[in-house]
Amino acid sequence: MSAFLGPIHFWLYDKIKIQNEIVEEILDYAEKNNNNMRSDLYNEFGDGELKPLREVIDATNIHGWLQERVAQVERKLAYCVTQLIKTNPNIFCVIKDIFESKGAEISTLDKNSSLEEIYKGINNTLLDGMPCDRANSVISSKENEIIWKRNICLHRQYWEEFDGNIKDYYSLRDEFIKGLLSETNAKYEKLDEETSRINK
Repeated sequence: MSAFLGPIHFWLYDKIKIQNEIVEEILDYAEKNNNNMRSDLYNEFGDGELKPLREVIDATNIHGWLQERVAQVERKLAYCVTQLIKTNPNIFCVIKDIFESKGAEISTLDKNSSLEEIYKGINNTLLDGMPCDRANSVISSKENEIIWKRNICLHRQYWEEFDGNIKDYYSLRDEFIKGLLSETNAKYEKLDEETSRINK
């Protein structure tokens, strides 16, 4: 990653902000149902405000600063989901709906989007560590099908930190993708735990 602030840093920060927005929506729902975990979460991991990148980034340590923000928002998500599920397992269905709705809300994809554009849309919104981590790689790309594989799980450590189940994270992730693709004519499916496909 470049030592100077550039497009890739804004791209990553946008993905951090999307995940942070999901956390905030989960906290909003929790508060409406008399679970005020927001203050505990803010005390532990910082508040929910993400200011414009140029205003807050440490320009002398761009990579390290962004890496800290990634870890912070990953912990926020893992903490709030696992704590809510422990309190009420039925709330997981609501959290899934929040993920799907957020995917649909931010999506710019439609029926005219190519599979390449759709895959790019997924990659541009879901947080998977730092760009240098290369968490995913395309293993087959055709006009009517793209298959990609997860090379490494960068989320497990955060979920295990709070005694969560990483399968819950990937279930929520699938709901987000479903929402993201809701206005397209593409089909998304998991071929196995590490391999996914979109096709038309």
